[in-house]
Amino acid sequence: MPDVALQGERERFEEFLRARGLRMTRERIAVLDEIYALHGHIDAEAVWHSLRAREAKVSRATVYRNLELLVASGLVRKQRLGGKSHLFEHVHRGQRHDHLVCRHCGRVVEFLSPAIEALQREICRAHHFSPSEHSLQIQGVCLSCAGQPGAAAGGVR
Repeated sequence: MPDVALQGERERFEEFLRARGLRMTRERIAVLDEIYALHGHIDAEAVWHSLRAREAKVSRATVYRNLELLVASGLVRKQRLGGKSHLFEHVHRGQRHDHLVCRHCGRVVEFLSPAIEALQREICRAHHFSPSEHSLQIQGVCLSCAGQPGAAAGGVR
């Protein structure tokens, strides 16, 4: 049985699906549960491989389709963090963060800055703008890569 927080996410997803005339299937539950079990930024292939390792009967296409539904529902965030493919991460209500991305090694650091959040609110207020979402990604070179050849140019390995 899933924990209480995950049960709430399942209910939100089911409401989202119902509003669009779609059903909550065992495959959709499996993808939702898996994305919430995996922490960090993962690509669709990693979700599919993880499901296969658990012997879940979910096709690759089903994983991709349902990740897009989870993004549309607001339960999952999809973004490109320095690499070529999109990465997914589960979203918990009220938890926002931004990213630092090393262009050399690909390391992603999540951070939260109340000052940046306050500045964004002020900018939106000054421009009479009602935000629905935001994404801040700072790309550069992490301390571990700073002394390595090619790191100054920010090239990805």
